[in-house]
Amino acid sequence: MGEGMFKARSVLKSAAGAALLTLVAAAGALLTLMVMFITGTDEVVERKAFFGSLIFETVKKSDGALGITTGVGNPIPLLALFLVLTAVLTMIRTAYRGLKHRREHRFNAPGN
Repeated sequence: MGEGMFKARSVLKSAAGAALLTLVAAAGALLTLMVMFITGTDEVVERKAFFGSLIFETVKKSDGALGITTGVGNPIPLLALFLVLTAVLTMIRTAYRGLKHRREHRFNAPGN
């Protein structure tokens, strides 16, 4: 496999991992907001998390019940998290490959 192909595959795998980690972070933040609602009062509230990117709202329905709405308010912080995680995971994969390559050369060097 060529060097360019490795870089492309490495970035794609890192992006997949970053997407998964971003989704886990967003789900965790929304669950935290829901727990705050459950342990709070039965009032109409609007709460935001992760720099305003995630929103949790309750609305009073016509029959007196409370409706819950969750969603993405501002996707920029989520995108920034995804890009930072992609870069970090790519650097980790590159460093690991370099160390692995160096180790293989050390053990295969003449005189060993």
